[in-house]
Amino acid sequence: MFRISKLKTVGRVAALLFLLVALMGPWFADSHPSTEERCRPPLIWMGDGRCAGLESFLGSVKNIFAGQASLGMLSLPPALPFLSTLLLLLLGERRWLWVCHLTAWGFTALYALFFFFGGNMYTWGDGLAAVVAVATLVGEILIARRQVAGKHNVLK
Repeated sequence: MFRISKLKTVGRVAALLFLLVALMGPWFADSHPSTEERCRPPLIWMGDGRCAGLESFLGSVKNIFAGQASLGMLSLPPALPFLSTLLLLLLGERRWLWVCHLTAWGFTALYALFFFFGGNMYTWGDGLAAVVAVATLVGEILIARRQVAGKHNVLK
C-alpha cells in the first residue's frame, strides 16, 4: 500500500506540472482587424481580415485581474486541482477530499474541452490541459478500483 501511495503522490505532482505547462501555453486567439501583409509572426493570419495573437491562460488571467476582477471567477476551474492536490498531500487520503479532488479535475477537463472545441482555433495549451485532466481522472479512478479490489482479496 505504501508503494501505491507513493506512486499516487508522484503522479499527482506530475499531473500538476503538466497542467502548469498547459496553462502557460496558448489557449486563446486575441484577434483584431488587419491586412495579411501587416500580420507578421508571432501573429497568425486568420483570414476574413483578422489577425490574431495567441495568448496563454495565465496571461489572460493576469489581464482579467488587472482590469475586471468580476471575471476572475471564470478562471477558477484550472486552479482547483492545485488546491485539491495540496489538501490531499497535507491532510492525507480522505474519501470526501478525494471526491472533491476528482470533481476539481472534472471541472478542469470540462473547462479545457470547452475552450478546445468551442474556441476559434485549436491551441495546444487547452488541448494539453484537457488531456492531462482526463488522464488524471482515469488514473485516479483506476488506482482506487485497484486498491478496493486489493482490500477484498486480502480479506478473503
